[in-house]
Amino acid sequence: EHGVSDAVKSLSCEGALDAAKAIMTTDTYPKMAACELDIGGVSVRIGGIAKGAGMIRPDLATMFCFITTDAVISADALKDCLQDAVEVSFNSLTVDGDTSTNDTVIALANGIAGNRDISSDDEYMQAFSTGLKSVCIELAKSMARDGEGATKLVEVVVRGAKRYADAKAAAMTVANSLLVKTAVFGEDPNWGRVLAAVGRAGVEVDPALVDLYFGDVKIVEDGQPLNVTDDAARAPMLADELTITVDLKIGGASSRVFTCDLSYDYVKINAEYHT
Repeated sequence: EHGVSDAVKSLSCEGALDAAKAIMTTDTYPKMAACELDIGGVSVRIGGIAKGAGMIRPDLATMFCFITTDAVISADALKDCLQDAVEVSFNSLTVDGDTSTNDTVIALANGIAGNRDISSDDEYMQAFSTGLKSVCIELAKSMARDGEGATKLVEVVVRGAKRYADAKAAAMTVANSLLVKTAVFGEDPNWGRVLAAVGRAGVEVDPALVDLYFGDVKIVEDGQPLNVTDDAARAPMLADELTITVDLKIGGASSRVFTCDLSYDYVKINAEYHT
């Protein structure tokens, strides 16, 4: 009770950083993101803080995210926008494929901006939804980048699938593959591990059509490895951010998943952690 009273007394417009630090667990830095939008000539702000570095995967991940906005928007419209934003951010995020009993994303709107109700205009809704997605995606990427023991932020993009659900399932399978994650840590452009993960994702794939890229370097075309030098293939792996792109070439659906590599430190952190 006293702690709650003390916390209320310390509320401040400049308190976002303190709040972001207060919710950290094994995070190595506080996670914050914000944007400002023009809604009918009125500036509207969206800000968020989050925490999470391990046991991160959709459904039940040990993460918290608190989003606030000064926009005038109905509860139903805010919920719709949040659900869309969560799908392409926190529900497209995995650090280690493990879960916990905590998984919370809360959005609060106080309407202090005084803009015209966003819910009443499709253009305003689109603008607000885009801004909210950008905040959530930035926070999700921060969690992947700060994954326990991580040295690299990895984006897995699967395109050319017949259905969005197929693209998402394939991207998640690659992102959760221990063999892929350790190859990324070892800076090894092991295309076989990536395609093996796609192949066991339970989605429609024609192996004779698949293309694979590490960064901007095409490694596989129509299911066959290209004659790429070792140095050229490895070059994208050396950066602290890597995009792995798989093009199935059988449809128009795509999905993007955020993850990280798996290092010695992940094992060390979780081997030494005691409850």
